[in-house]
Amino acid sequence: MSEYRIKRVSESNLKDLLFIYKSAFGYDLDLTVFLKKQNTLQFGDAFVGFIAYDLENNPAAFYGVYSCKIEFNGKLYLAAQSGDTMTHSDHTGKGLFTQLALETYEYCKENGFHCVFGFPNENSFPGFIKRLGWSHFDDMTPFLVRVNCIPWIRIKNTLKLSQNLHNRWCRFHLNKIKKGSPFKSSSLDADIPVVDHSKDFFDYKTYSENYLIEVDGINVWVKFDELFLYIGDIEKCDEDTFITTIKKLKGIAFRMGLPHLRFQTSSDTWGFQMFQKIGVSMETKYPVGGINFSSEIPLEKMKFTGADNDTF
Repeated sequence: MSEYRIKRVSESNLKDLLFIYKSAFGYDLDLTVFLKKQNTLQFGDAFVGFIAYDLENNPAAFYGVYSCKIEFNGKLYLAAQSGDTMTHSDHTGKGLFTQLALETYEYCKENGFHCVFGFPNENSFPGFIKRLGWSHFDDMTPFLVRVNCIPWIRIKNTLKLSQNLHNRWCRFHLNKIKKGSPFKSSSLDADIPVVDHSKDFFDYKTYSENYLIEVDGINVWVKFDELFLYIGDIEKCDEDTFITTIKKLKGIAFRMGLPHLRFQTSSDTWGFQMFQKIGVSMETKYPVGGINFSSEIPLEKMKFTGADNDTF
């Protein structure tokens, strides 16, 4: 690795990630998104990750994690979610992913992090298992609930309308709904570690466009695209209240021209049980894994909802 220089990511060199990102993913990303995602000081540490530079000082690769708190048996623990992993096309196959990840994990171990968890895609997940010592301990199951509406995407394609018009329409409807309040993860249960859904966590997640709304007294965390009203999480409640809330959400999706509600969760959670009764589980499941640095948190017991993913 002598042909590369490794440097910790910081606010001053964060712009270098844009150069790597454009090559790795093919499009530009606003620097403020990276800044908001990396600025996790409210959870205990920020800018946790490393950039590799070649001998000409060109950014070559990046691996980073996002600090968060894990709630377990009434206590909070510092942890991190594995985040953006990227390598410039000129530097693939050089082992940079492994080198940067191990550097990041060493930093985490030395600075009080109890574990790193994540939701890598199916293509990258084997690398986390084989090269980084991750364990695969669960899968996320997506559930779809059909909404009987004229889908916006059909109208857009027929009339050649812009997606921006639909975005404004959806924002208009969601902004009319009463704002909700932060609530505990619906996956929280006795002896089950979950991501702490504090006010700080909800505030932090504003780097992405999502909405915390209240539907007949139940708090729901949502976002949208042209096909789905995504439910990041829904406040735990009894089954009758849940059914009523889902009906209201279907009404919201109907007015937005969205043909499906979509909810994603770990196995054997309250949300899994509720949506299994009213929705259709998709055949594709998404692996969940991680690596433990202490014995304080039983990593294999952790449960998540879609809102815990850094992409929500």
